[in-house]
Amino acid sequence: MIIFLVEDYSMKKFLEGMLPRLGFVEFEIKHHRGKEDLITNLDKIVPTLSKPPQQKRIIVIIDQDKQGCKELKTRIVVKMQKCACDYKVRIACYELESWFLGDMDAIAKCSPQFKPKSLQNKKKYRNIDSVEKPSNVIEKIVPQWKNDYASKPKFAEKMAKIISLEPRNREQSNRSHSFHVF
Repeated sequence: MIIFLVEDYSMKKFLEGMLPRLGFVEFEIKHHRGKEDLITNLDKIVPTLSKPPQQKRIIVIIDQDKQGCKELKTRIVVKMQKCACDYKVRIACYELESWFLGDMDAIAKCSPQFKPKSLQNKKKYRNIDSVEKPSNVIEKIVPQWKNDYASKPKFAEKMAKIISLEPRNREQSNRSHSFHVF
């Protein structure tokens, strides 16, 4: 059993749709009310979640936002000291939406008016994980985003079903390095 600890409902909806596509059958996703809520509660919930007898693994997924990756990961690892099972920490650089921007063809499937070719080769989008506030970028570049996907969880749920899961070939799959590390 793998337990995913995530910072918000959008990531939960994304994982619920994507994990079965990767072959995961037994998993549980616990979402929190933001990054600070997740980090603050790790040392309280992890000891109970990681107890035997059932063999478990815990994966913590959190947005980088504007924090340094190493500092953020260290902060989480300190909170995981009482974990009684294997665990991993995965950081979405800058946000979950970076993973979406990394697969502009999938965004086009969500919004046919969006033309990925016009953006894919622009310098700003060559290193997707360095794009600040990707959630705001998606709202700007995707026509009808607010009409079709009034909420981030709804968009995350749709993207989970169509985002490319192909082995890393930056031109034919997802350009987000942090997505591939996940």
